Amino acid sequence: MNMRSYYSVFVCFAMSLAIISCGAGYIASEMSGTVKPEGGTTEIVSASKTYSASHEKVWQAARAVLDEWGYIYEANPSSNTIKTEPKQLDNTSKFVFAGASFTAKLYITVEGSTVSLKARFGKKSNIVMGGENLEFPEKENALRRDFYQALNVKLGSS
Repeated sequence: MNMRSYYSVFVCFAMSLAIISCGAGYIASEMSGTVKPEGGTTEIVSASKTYSASHEKVWQAARAVLDEWGYIYEANPSSNTIKTEPKQLDNTSKFVFAGASFTAKLYITVEGSTVSLKARFGKKSNIVMGGENLEFPEKENALRRDFYQALNVKLGSS
């Protein structure tokens, strides 16, 4: 056996171990499309929240929160919108080799003192084809809750 043959056997063995270790349940959930990002909340968080601060302060606070969270974004003051680039979510998969990884894109609008946030998700998978602009309501609610709480801190409100 030459080195290339040993390598092929090793790769097949490693892939088999990875599939076995990640479990049949996970593979079934990938195949059925039910895999979703970890975390989230079943609490319904409103898509919009109004603050008792000026538009300019709310606009600056929203951008400051995104900066702190490590998002890359495009802010358009003429349309009062902020669109982020996809950002990898933390702890996206328990299965390093075969698991799915998720990204989040945030769409924020600041109208006067009212902030609206929508989130869309991307999924990459080593088992099935990934997707773009996916909806995961529990994760979106958690992102909204955390974003609005961070704005509260920035603006000194509750």
